[in-house]
Amino acid sequence: MSLCVTSTQSLDELEEMVQIFEQIPNKNVLVPTFESDSLPKSRYNLIKYYPVKDRKKLIMYWFLPSQLRKYRMKLVDYIDFLVGHEGCGSLLAALKQKEFGMESLCGTNPGGFDSNSNFTRFYLEIDISDKGLRNYREVITMVFQYLNMLKTFLPQKRFFDEMKKMGEIDFDNMENDDPYDKAEELAENMTTYMPEDYLCGSYCVFDEYHPDKIMEVLELLTPDNMTVVLQSKSFKDECKTKEPWYKGLYSKSDFDDDFINTLRNVRNKNFRLPDPNPYIPEDFKTKECDVEGSGNVPVLVTDRPGLKVWFYVTEVFDDPSCMIYIHVYNDVLGDNIHDYAVTLLYLLLFQNRAAEIFYPADLAGLNSGITIGREGFTFTFDGYSDKMLQYFTGIMDQFFNYHDNLTNFKAVKDSAVRDMLVKVQKPKHHIDDIRQGFLRKTYFSNLDLAAALEHVTLYDLQNFQIKGKFNVELLSGGNITFEELGSYIDHLKSKLKLEENLLDPHKIRHERVYQIPIGRLMYKVANKTVGDVNTVVKNYYQYDIVNFRDTILLDVIEDLMTEPIFNQLRTRLQLGYSVEASAHHTFGVTGFLVNGTYPSQQVYPQTSKRLHRDIPVLVLTIPR
Repeated sequence: MSLCVTSTQSLDELEEMVQIFEQIPNKNVLVPTFESDSLPKSRYNLIKYYPVKDRKKLIMYWFLPSQLRKYRMKLVDYIDFLVGHEGCGSLLAALKQKEFGMESLCGTNPGGFDSNSNFTRFYLEIDISDKGLRNYREVITMVFQYLNMLKTFLPQKRFFDEMKKMGEIDFDNMENDDPYDKAEELAENMTTYMPEDYLCGSYCVFDEYHPDKIMEVLELLTPDNMTVVLQSKSFKDECKTKEPWYKGLYSKSDFDDDFINTLRNVRNKNFRLPDPNPYIPEDFKTKECDVEGSGNVPVLVTDRPGLKVWFYVTEVFDDPSCMIYIHVYNDVLGDNIHDYAVTLLYLLLFQNRAAEIFYPADLAGLNSGITIGREGFTFTFDGYSDKMLQYFTGIMDQFFNYHDNLTNFKAVKDSAVRDMLVKVQKPKHHIDDIRQGFLRKTYFSNLDLAAALEHVTLYDLQNFQIKGKFNVELLSGGNITFEELGSYIDHLKSKLKLEENLLDPHKIRHERVYQIPIGRLMYKVANKTVGDVNTVVKNYYQYDIVNFRDTILLDVIEDLMTEPIFNQLRTRLQLGYSVEASAHHTFGVTGFLVNGTYPSQQVYPQTSKRLHRDIPVLVLTIPR
């Protein structure tokens, strides 16, 4: 047993508190270990699986000797860092170029199955396209081309140094966790790490560089001990064997010896090691705020035609990070669903391209996001302030460099359509789609957008440009001065040509939300997933225009209602597993949601019999 107690009380009080746990008898049970057991080995190296969801995946994994007690060496982390790299010259970049796959994950999951005293399982998971599925042998070949490149050019200490430096930076600047989560994490760490590493074992504990040990692990990633799992709905006729737990259908076979032998020595000169990361921060000095303000609230520092700038003033900067939020109002975006779909696909193509170019920034703690709506674009940036301007200008330059972002058009488009259709198949997401359609004056559902995306052509994208007039509102804060912020604003204005394209504030199109009449409105819609036995019920209570006081009150109501609703609907009535209550904002209108997923249609009377009759209620149900 391991015990962790977190509290603001003194150490003496904590020591007195934990004495009650001494009453638990110590039975001197030894923790079993399996270090002497042989490594598991799959009898077949190709498994095809028929999934419930329409997702195509290629998963490769290898069983390695246990790395549990070698956590200070970070051997698997080193290999994960390189195999999972998404920058130029990487495996994923090559898969994207051939339109074989769009995303990948690799490494070792925490927990007893992937990492224990007997073995460590290293996996590589690729979301493959239809083209990648048809050519899955070529995908596997590319994986070993990349692994063989690593075996040729490794080890190199600079990657170890980068990982070690970022681990220390992230640990030194880590935000406070929720005490409950922190106690759980530390209790788990006590079963794995040495006492001096309980706090930092998963972050910054790096032993001396061990190139020979790294190569020992890398050399174990061979065709002989690999297992490949292919997942696709197209395997329905091939998968005849039913596994006993979840009744999933699968088939198993072996690759021929010629293919296995070919994989041992395959090469590809286009693969290369990552370049040194230019975004790793070096300056962590906190800066004095050059804007007067009080109360830790945003201060309006610029208010002129086409541009408002808010600065979040804090009394003390105790973090070397900054944040920048930008909303660009536009008078053209969202006029019709086709133009909206074209803009959405352009954004996805940009994100696909930017993920390759700016992946090193992500490793260095810099983050960005871009979303679109009928009002315009929203840009978000946060992370260490030292290299933020370099990152910001790079993202903006790439975003407005239209024709460089059109690679992988078909693969990105197909992936977007598939993701939207998958969302509709999930009742929980489908019912929220319907709620948005009821409330918003103009709303493009996932089904409508999927259909519109199908009709977007490469010609549409080649002639695409961000046009119209603009009005910008910006919020910034953290470890950045208003003087420094001027460089960001000037770069954005030059990209938008803001002086020439000013949008009149009175012509800004804001999202409109319908007011629900007093009483109950009930809407039922059929489940899109054949065979799904669950019923989803969502009670939406519309309240009023958002204001600070009501927002706080609704948050308090959420805290008060969460446990009783869970206790009544799940524990006592046992209507279903997933039940929740939450405050909700819909474009400036406050409301409250009570929703759940139940294995029965006879749930509406139970969940709704106490509804108040004097407030607007919209009840949405997806019966099984």
